[in-house]
Amino acid sequence: MKPNIDDFTETEYRNLVRIAKKKWTFVAFTGCRRPGRICLWRHDIDLSVHRARRLAQIEVEEGVRATYFVLPHSPFYNVLEHEVRDLIREIASLGHDIGLHFDAGFYNGDALDQEGLQHKVSVEKNMIETLVGVPIVAFSYHDSDQVPGNLKVEDEQVLGMPNSHSSYIRENFGYCSDSNGYWRYRRLRDVLEEGKDERLQVLTHPGWWVPQPLTPRDRISRCIDGRAAKQHKKYDSALEKIGRTNLK
Repeated sequence: MKPNIDDFTETEYRNLVRIAKKKWTFVAFTGCRRPGRICLWRHDIDLSVHRARRLAQIEVEEGVRATYFVLPHSPFYNVLEHEVRDLIREIASLGHDIGLHFDAGFYNGDALDQEGLQHKVSVEKNMIETLVGVPIVAFSYHDSDQVPGNLKVEDEQVLGMPNSHSSYIRENFGYCSDSNGYWRYRRLRDVLEEGKDERLQVLTHPGWWVPQPLTPRDRISRCIDGRAAKQHKKYDSALEKIGRTNLK
């Protein structure tokens, strides 16, 4: 496997968007049945909402819109924090769609049936909509291989939200993903330059796309260390603000 570490930079991301927009029309998941050369450009925010905001800015600068799927159970960020909530709001204000990235594995002790699954989805959807103040208009599974076998993964919609894992999308769209910080199936630049897919779904995880080339492990460390440093700063600032001694 060739990791193509140099691919995962902000500069290359902009180049990829420029190639893609010349050959496909970027559409929302609600438009997945429209005819023509269309692209579902999707982000699963597993690691970093800050990185998601940066990619969202690049896309707007290039005149395209994407769909950003928020993961309520991410161990790397907390949607209930002011800063994270405000970043998601900012992404939405740029004109991007917000979706729910649903981790069925989080409930693996609850013996979910289809009705139970829909209840959990409804709770998470309503929570994000209330918190962020924008509608959740699309759905994706986090780690779909871990969804219990008794649940329907490939329904076209989940609670009225278009499902990125639907059988229709899988059967009618080419697919390219950067899961785990490398190209699991096909390299995105190759896919875009060849332009063979009439209809294409592109999945990126914003935490992988950074200013300078790094290995996937170092990109993970960047997320963790950056968050830790910010929490230290918040602690120090809080004590300074109220005039208390900061014992170190």
